[in-house]
Amino acid sequence: MPLAVEIVLIVIGVLLLAAALIGSGISRRLMTIPKMKRAPRVVIAILGVLLLAGGMWGVSTQEQPHGPSLAALKDHVPPDVKRDWPCKESSESPKDAVELDCSTTDNVPDGLWYIMFDNENSMQRYWWNQTDPAHEPGSDCTTMAGFRQGSSYSYSTEDRSVTIGDEACYVDGNTLVDVYTDRRFNIVVFSQVSDPQNFSQFMKWRATISQPVGDHDATPASPTQTDY
Repeated sequence: MPLAVEIVLIVIGVLLLAAALIGSGISRRLMTIPKMKRAPRVVIAILGVLLLAGGMWGVSTQEQPHGPSLAALKDHVPPDVKRDWPCKESSESPKDAVELDCSTTDNVPDGLWYIMFDNENSMQRYWWNQTDPAHEPGSDCTTMAGFRQGSSYSYSTEDRSVTIGDEACYVDGNTLVDVYTDRRFNIVVFSQVSDPQNFSQFMKWRATISQPVGDHDATPASPTQTDY
């Protein structure tokens, strides 16, 4: 039940109880109000109690909003990133998601965002929409040629038995952009480097530092749709 309805029930219940009390003649300040007969007062009082109790019960059991929390996202940010990048809550985040903006001009990558979604389908849709220049499968995202061509593919565990997520990379002007998902935690890691000369350092960071931390044995959820 919507919270507004529950509040209305509480207000009406209080008013009915007040009317029953006043009708009993108990209020000396309102002696000009005619005294109400007992039967109507009882009915009004019972109705008021029921509405008040129903409204209070609804408020106490009001369903809490679902969705990821900023604290949960912070728990998945790698320790080295927490130490060397100034991560803070982003002023804007996608719907049904929380986002940390870790961008800084003092490190590589200089643009970095961790985004946690409520479910794998929302995560996948966001990743797809953010990687339009790389929708055509390319070589890979470990070479400059792969970035220039625009590459996207799924990546798996070492034995290739489980798909962990999807990665895409492309060049936007002079900026190298890499965006990948981690289906174990419904997290998108969005990173970019404005100076292509830092490509090697960028790739080292991507391979050794960037990955979200947590239970890596968790079973990755499979999106119901992988393109849109």
